[in-house]
Amino acid sequence: MRRLLNVALAAVCLTVVSVSAQAQDALTDQDYKDYAIILLAQKSITDKITPAVESYIAKQDGIDNNRFAELDAIAKGDASKLPNGTPTEQFERTFYETMQDRVVKRKQKAAQTVVSQLATHALGAKKYNAVKKAYASGGDAKSKIDAFMAELVEKP
Repeated sequence: MRRLLNVALAAVCLTVVSVSAQAQDALTDQDYKDYAIILLAQKSITDKITPAVESYIAKQDGIDNNRFAELDAIAKGDASKLPNGTPTEQFERTFYETMQDRVVKRKQKAAQTVVSQLATHALGAKKYNAVKKAYASGGDAKSKIDAFMAELVEKP
């Protein structure tokens, strides 16, 4: 009985491995290219956030882009790492925290909208997730997608 259970378990494992391998093989170069387009669209939108942040900073009295860059180098996205003793430090920390909140919200909103729409309409959720997983694991899929991205960026 135990031997039969082990054989059945081995068969199930083999089936799962072969099905996942077939799913990987089902991805085409066009799927990789569509994923590259999604990544570029996402990057294009999130890159536009930096000028908006710089505009907010320019409008704020008492802080400029250089000082904000210094604060960012210290905090690295976490306002709690900034000093909070003097009124000036409290102001800088509050302003930095506000800017980080705006950046994060804009990036999340833009990224979610773009990825959701393009993934749904260009690839479909199943293929999108499969390509994303293949890209994250590196190897051939990552190199193909990176090559497509480079090619798409170079085209006028």
